[in-house]
Amino acid sequence: MAHLKTPISGDLWLENRQRAIALFRSKRTFLFSAYPDADALGTMLALALYLKQLGKTASLFFPSPVKQNLQFMKDIIEFNDIPIIKDEKELKALQNEVDTVVFCDTANAGLVPFATTFQQCYLDRGIAVVEIDHHFGTDSAAIAEEGIHLFRTANASTEIAAELLQDLHRHYPSLPAPFSQRNIVISLLMGLLTDTFGGRAVPLRQDYDYWHQLLGEHLKVETQSDSGDFRRNDGMIQFVRPQEILAHLNRLSPELERNVEMLKKKIIRHEDVGELDLLDSSLKQLSRDPVEKGNGDFFQLWNAMANVVPQAGGKVGLFYFNGKNAEGKDCLFLKIRRAFDFNRFDLRESETALKKTFGQQYLGGGGHAGAVSFRIQPMGEPEFHLKVSGIVDFLQNQVR
Repeated sequence: MAHLKTPISGDLWLENRQRAIALFRSKRTFLFSAYPDADALGTMLALALYLKQLGKTASLFFPSPVKQNLQFMKDIIEFNDIPIIKDEKELKALQNEVDTVVFCDTANAGLVPFATTFQQCYLDRGIAVVEIDHHFGTDSAAIAEEGIHLFRTANASTEIAAELLQDLHRHYPSLPAPFSQRNIVISLLMGLLTDTFGGRAVPLRQDYDYWHQLLGEHLKVETQSDSGDFRRNDGMIQFVRPQEILAHLNRLSPELERNVEMLKKKIIRHEDVGELDLLDSSLKQLSRDPVEKGNGDFFQLWNAMANVVPQAGGKVGLFYFNGKNAEGKDCLFLKIRRAFDFNRFDLRESETALKKTFGQQYLGGGGHAGAVSFRIQPMGEPEFHLKVSGIVDFLQNQVR
C-alpha cells in the first residue's frame, strides 16, 4: 500500500536532487507523464527541451486533447520535434525504448493516465522512475515507492523543475543555459502563473517573487534578442511579459464569455459559500449551441468559473460537472476553491466530509490548500445534489 506523500527537505532533499541529476545525466531515453494540466505540461516540456539539448530523447505521454488555449505549447513541442505519445497502444509500443519514466505534478497513481499499463509495461520491469510533485495531504502518495522522489512544498511543480535545470546546467557549462531558451522559460512560467492564479494565491511568496522576477527577466531578454521588433517568424505566439502568458491562457471566445455571464446568474450563494451546477442537464440550458463536456471549450469554461464562483460566494466556492477519470471512465468531478482574499481554511481538510458523505462512491482527490478536486462515482442528479448540500453545510461551518 502506498504511503501518504510528505514534503522532503534538508539533507534528504539534497540527496534526492543529486540522485535525480545523476540519472538525468546517465540515462538516454525519457518518457514524461502527468495528470494533464498547465503546470504538469510546463514541467514536462521544460525538462524535455533541455534533455533534448543534451542529446537525449524525451517523449511526452499526453493522451488528453491539448486545450485550445494551450495550442501554442503543442506548437512548441512540434517545432522542437518532441514526440507526443497519444494513446495506450503507443504507450505499450514504446516500453522497450525507454530507460527512465518521469512523473510530473501528479498526486497519486490513480491520476496517471493508463496507470495499469504504466505499471505493467514500465514500473514492474524495473525502469528508473523520477517523481516531481508539490501535492500533499488527502490521498497523495508516491506512484513508485522505489523511485527518486522530488516532493517539495512549492508554488508549482515548475519551480522544482527550474531548480533541477539550474543544477543540470552546472554540469554542462559549455552548453546554452536553460533559461536562455525562450520556450523553456515560457513553460516554467506557465506552471507558476496558473497554479498561483497569476500571483493572487501564493503559498510561498519569497519563492514566487524569485522565480517570477528571474524568469520574467529572461523572457524579456530572450524575446528581444530573438527579434528586435518583438515579432517572430516561426508562427508561434509572442509573449514579452509573464502576465501575457496568463492572459492568453485565460482568454475566452465571445461565445464562452456569454456563457460565463449566464453562469454567473446561476451561482447560488449560501452565506459565504458559492455553488454552481455544471452537470450535463445544466449545460444543455446554457444556449442554443451548448458547450459539450470533455472538449477544450468546456475546460476553458469551468476554468473561468473556478475563479468566479468563490469570489461570488465570498470565501469559498464549489462547482461540479460530469467528466472522465484518468482511465477514461465516467465520473463526477467536484471542485472547491477559495476566494483570493480568504486563506483561513485548508481545503484539503474537506476530504473527510467527502468520504463521510459519499462513502464508497468517493473515488479520491486532492490538490492544494486553496484549490482541491475530488472524483465521485456516477449517480442520479437528485441523489448527488442532496449529498452536495451536506458538503455545502460543512464548508459553511468551516469558514465562519
